[in-house]
Amino acid sequence: LFSNKTWLAATKKSLQRNIKGVQNVYTQHSPYLAQTLDALLKGTLTETQYPHLGSEPPTAGAKRRAPVEVIVFMVGGVTYEESRYVSEMNTANPGVRVLLGGTTIHNSASFLEEVKRLPSAGGGAAPPPREE
Repeated sequence: LFSNKTWLAATKKSLQRNIKGVQNVYTQHSPYLAQTLDALLKGTLTETQYPHLGSEPPTAGAKRRAPVEVIVFMVGGVTYEESRYVSEMNTANPGVRVLLGGTTIHNSASFLEEVKRLPSAGGGAAPPPREE
């Protein structure tokens, strides 16, 4: 609009500016699990949405202490990205140990296969898995 650059050149420059200094662009995304675990360590998760087992209930008005051991099990599976985040979190916080488990470990192909098996928007039953 204000210069004689082509659209492609402007887009390329914008992308280069956004990823400058990033070692691996594929690790920029942060999974939702990261937000949940960060809030857990800060003691800001709500008791109603995230019930927990512990020996000491928090006193009125005081923040809960950060847990020392956390077990996260995800029905439906976990991704390699979530596993990487938990590993980095365990390294960065030596006093806290997070154990991640799930029904499967998804890659893009297994995730898309699970999505195919979901019932349609009409509420019908999921088709049986194809045998190949």
